[in-house]
Amino acid sequence: MKRLFFFIFVIGTTIPAHGKLSASQFPTTAQDLSFKSRVEIAAEGYKPFLDKTAYQELNIVPGEEIYTDSMIAKIESAEEQQKKDAQTMPLNEYCAKYPDDDTKCSKQETPEHSAPEQRKTEQPAPAPATQPEPITSIIKSSGQTIGGGAVIENNYVTGGSCYPAAKDRHFPNKIYTSGKYEKIHPAFEKGLISVFRKEGNCGTIKGDPCGYTCYGIGSSPKCCGVVVKSRAEAEEIYYSKFWKNYNIDKLPDVIATDVFLACMASGPGTALSQFRKFLGLSKKTSSVDNEMIKAVNNYKGDIHNDWMNVRETFLMKVAYNYLQKYGTDIRRGYQNSIELKRKNGCHVKPIEPLYR
Repeated sequence: MKRLFFFIFVIGTTIPAHGKLSASQFPTTAQDLSFKSRVEIAAEGYKPFLDKTAYQELNIVPGEEIYTDSMIAKIESAEEQQKKDAQTMPLNEYCAKYPDDDTKCSKQETPEHSAPEQRKTEQPAPAPATQPEPITSIIKSSGQTIGGGAVIENNYVTGGSCYPAAKDRHFPNKIYTSGKYEKIHPAFEKGLISVFRKEGNCGTIKGDPCGYTCYGIGSSPKCCGVVVKSRAEAEEIYYSKFWKNYNIDKLPDVIATDVFLACMASGPGTALSQFRKFLGLSKKTSSVDNEMIKAVNNYKGDIHNDWMNVRETFLMKVAYNYLQKYGTDIRRGYQNSIELKRKNGCHVKPIEPLYR
């Protein structure tokens, strides 16, 4: 009996040991997946970023990048010319052409650095007995406004007179326009004066996608698609294709000049989109409309300088992104351009007027 019990016990305890074993795998990583599976997962993960770009904050309208690239090419060309002039021109001529070059032209002799005997004899100039007549009354009394009439400074007037252009240290102090549009629309005439001061040459610039460019008008279909032979012809194109075509002429004078110049620099799509956003409107970019005009009429504050601040911020972002991408710093070129435009709004009184 004892042996039988032992046999049964052994059989009962050994039967489970002969059951089937199931395989247990180690945990896997993404590298253990097939190439096809990894591609599908990656594509799914990138979907939220499909329409994003590293330069999204610039708010450049699709198709308008051409204007930014053209502007950058021109600034680079000017900087390259300055480097050549620094090596070949006499210092006095170089500094007359590039007065803002702090490395070569900023060392002015001051009383602290002059000879001791000179410091002893120099006396401060006496204050004038009477204050000079304000420039505004000089301009108005002589009738030398753009348009010939008195400047009415408000956010409503369209087609009124503008103050004369202002002299500048970076661009030619000369008026190149024919004067045809001075009576037709003074705000356009004043903007055109600035365009020709900035865009004074004809030719092809390396890296400029607008191709052969004359007085700021590119021959490439991506730009204006027109080859101009004279400034008078360029005036007609600027007036018909930009000033009238985008209804900029309907904007009040206080800002019309500035919007026109922004369209020339960044393209109408980008400029008008930015301007609408600046006014707190939706980003419709086709042309100036009544909604924009009304927003200008109701704007509280200095709309000219506030808009210049927006443009300067935008251009500094462009410069920063260009520096990050190509290692080229173009901030000074943009700053010079903004300085010219800030001093040459329709209702900006010039400290040093520029006449024909």
